[in-house]
Amino acid sequence: MRDNEGISEIMNAIVYYSNTNQSKHIAQYFQTKLNYPLIQICDAQTRDFDNLAIVFPIHCQGLPDAVKSFLSDAKIKNLTAVATYGRMCHGNALFEIQKEYGFNLVAAAYVPTKHTYTEDKEFDGYSRLDRIVQKILNPAPITIAKSYKNPFSEFFKSSRCRAGVKIRKNDNCDGCGVCEKICDNNAIKKGVTNKKCIRCLKCAQNCPKKALRFSLHPVMKLYLKKKKIDDLVIYV
Repeated sequence: MRDNEGISEIMNAIVYYSNTNQSKHIAQYFQTKLNYPLIQICDAQTRDFDNLAIVFPIHCQGLPDAVKSFLSDAKIKNLTAVATYGRMCHGNALFEIQKEYGFNLVAAAYVPTKHTYTEDKEFDGYSRLDRIVQKILNPAPITIAKSYKNPFSEFFKSSRCRAGVKIRKNDNCDGCGVCEKICDNNAIKKGVTNKKCIRCLKCAQNCPKKALRFSLHPVMKLYLKKKKIDDLVIYV
């Protein structure tokens, strides 16, 4: 379902990129507080905003490609950036946005939520985000502190994903094509993934026949057993 057509006259908006609905839920909370149009990143027909809040997940301790592409083309007077992370290392994405794109950041946050590959709880401290809402309504520049990022996080990201997580279809697949339609990366056809797949599991979670299953490599399982980080970091 698409939340808004992203028409060109929109000057204030909440744009989100979300594969498993964690970031979408947070974007929806901001929408209820601000009454700004809510737009999926792929539907945004304009790149020119007065006030924009963008909500997205951390991928391999960095920005998803879809977010990089969007920000590269955008003109934004006041930007709020909210990054969700699966209670592992959130990396340095917010600092990178400020450094690489030069927007006037007025608020930002790292929000701990459910990891795609685990049964962790979803984020439920929505009222704690109201500080961000107030800052959006009363914008003033902030400075993002540099955070720790694994120096190897950018190396062979897609290869690591494919090695760590396997997606397979079973006999329930009837070729309905839902997985192809919803994949943002054109990474699956008839239930079979290709090298563009980032293992976000959007296909598996939305398959009407439950025909897609995923399995984790032992190294990935070991990684996911690390102590969880539950820090909500807010810059206002």
